[in-house]
Amino acid sequence: MFKGGATMHEFGPQELLDLQQTSGRWFIKVIHQQPLLYTTNLGSTLRFTSNQCTQLVVKVTNYHNSLGPSQMWAWRIDGRSWQRVTAINHRFTINCSPKQHLIEIITAGNSDLDQVWSGQEGFGVTDIIIDGGQLTSAPHKAMIDFIGDSITAGCWVTGKHAAFDYRPETNYVGIACDDLDTLGIRVAYSAGGVLRKATGGVPDARQYLSQLDAVSRWQPDHPDLVVINLGVNDRRYSIDQFTAAYDDLLNRVHHLFDNVPIVIMIPFKQSFASQIRSLAHQRALPIIETASWHPSYTDGLHPNQEDSIHCGHQLAKALRSFLK
Repeated sequence: MFKGGATMHEFGPQELLDLQQTSGRWFIKVIHQQPLLYTTNLGSTLRFTSNQCTQLVVKVTNYHNSLGPSQMWAWRIDGRSWQRVTAINHRFTINCSPKQHLIEIITAGNSDLDQVWSGQEGFGVTDIIIDGGQLTSAPHKAMIDFIGDSITAGCWVTGKHAAFDYRPETNYVGIACDDLDTLGIRVAYSAGGVLRKATGGVPDARQYLSQLDAVSRWQPDHPDLVVINLGVNDRRYSIDQFTAAYDDLLNRVHHLFDNVPIVIMIPFKQSFASQIRSLAHQRALPIIETASWHPSYTDGLHPNQEDSIHCGHQLAKALRSFLK
């Protein structure tokens, strides 16, 4: 695997999890008798520092639905451009100099067909093998938890092809986190709302908020901020139904994230905007208005790449004061 008889060092699921500042939405799951570092979330990130190694082989699963595309991953070194790779070969290689580097790896593409909730079709890392040296924890940074849907997760950013046109790394959340130098934890699933169930067998946001999958509870670490962007997928429901469900979601968020500041975003399409404002005002929660951002969309709903960048910059400006 490595040239010149280099001394290999293998980092398994638990070792990789221990390197993380927070577990985020990652957890250890055994599938087909294989322990995995596993997540059901598009946009979940692993961060660590490499020292005195020149090659990292990242071994991954590809448990996608047989009717859908391969899963995708992306990686970058020292905050430079993201490199996207398919999981078809169940591994990908990151080459770097032996100097110290920040390595980031993100789950970057799946499809609505993937049964992530109860069908074990999430993203998995079996191990990372390096050709010498060591991996250590990356410097800690502020954390923001984003509760949302496919727009927050990073679907359909560059086109209409599932997985291949997803860009969690450069959607509005990815850009905002880069601008703010923060770690973003996404609790977001395609098509999900406060009432509407998400795809992949995932329940509505009030239920997926406290679960990692159908059988695994989630207890988040203490982030610096929670941002909610939900509502656009609930347009089929009545105002009264939505208002009651969104209020219930806020109760659950307050309970789960005790003493963490909560910020409410108005959906880009302004869905239920007046109801969301009213509920936020009742709880004295700050609101981020988005009507003036005017994004263009790939499909009438998901901001395209250019305006994902624009929206990310705008969001970062709005959030900066909450992180001081």
